[in-house]
Amino acid sequence: MFHPMVAGVTIPGMGLFALILAPYTDRNPSNKPENRKFAISLFTVFLMFWAVLVIIGSFFRGPGFNFVFPWQEGLFFEL
Repeated sequence: MFHPMVAGVTIPGMGLFALILAPYTDRNPSNKPENRKFAISLFTVFLMFWAVLVIIGSFFRGPGFNFVFPWQEGLFFEL
């Protein structure tokens, strides 16, 4: 349990600030993808993070957005 200011503003703000600084941390002047290992790995980690969040948000939520395991409770979809 976090204070709402920490959970809603500070932590997401630090994440956005880190994403803003990401292009400046890779000082490789090459434009070839095979020479940009850091940038490609950072972007891959970013995409995998959001893919995992989408999967958890889609399949691991139950009534009232409670966390449930789909193999125990079944899938819950409400439109």
